Amino acid sequence: MMTKCQVGGAGARALLVLVLLGTGSALSACSLFEPSPPFTKAELARTDREILFRDVDHHLRSMEGQRVVLGGKIISVKRGTPLSLVFVREYPLDPTFLPETHQQSRGDFAIETDMPLPADRFKPDHTVEVIGTIRAPMRVVMGQNSTKRIPVVRAIHLHAEAPAPPPDPYMMDPGMMDPGMMDPYMMGPMMPMMW
Repeated sequence: MMTKCQVGGAGARALLVLVLLGTGSALSACSLFEPSPPFTKAELARTDREILFRDVDHHLRSMEGQRVVLGGKIISVKRGTPLSLVFVREYPLDPTFLPETHQQSRGDFAIETDMPLPADRFKPDHTVEVIGTIRAPMRVVMGQNSTKRIPVVRAIHLHAEAPAPPPDPYMMDPGMMDPGMMDPYMMGPMMPMMW
């Protein structure tokens, strides 16, 4: 025969188990979200993180073949078959390898890739991070009669900013409510009319 105290203790234990399970589920759900950028430790170990963009930009030919990690903001994307080019305004990377777009840019570079480039991620003004090898520089047109040589990185691992989530369909702007849909009985007690 159970006493009142034993029932309360069993109920409390059951509640504690449910709370712990719920907390564990919530924490494990966090692992479903991809880190940004999702570079593995092995990829970063094979990359010379001491090489900065300014080094690449000043020593275009001598840097060929070096594996680097760079990032910035997408200027434009030229999709092709089999290779595509992503033109990027460089920004320094923070310790988590995200571009610090509030810092000063040191120039532009291009990313060469044969990977698919989803249009919702790879578009102007999205940030991008790349691990790749330095290739021979390319000439790009800067104005009517001027060209510039920029570094080219052949992508090994490429990551771009995710698109913004769509607006919540259940969130409705109160200013957009249809006055014809307002039911006086749903508005609370009726106020006496003043004539």
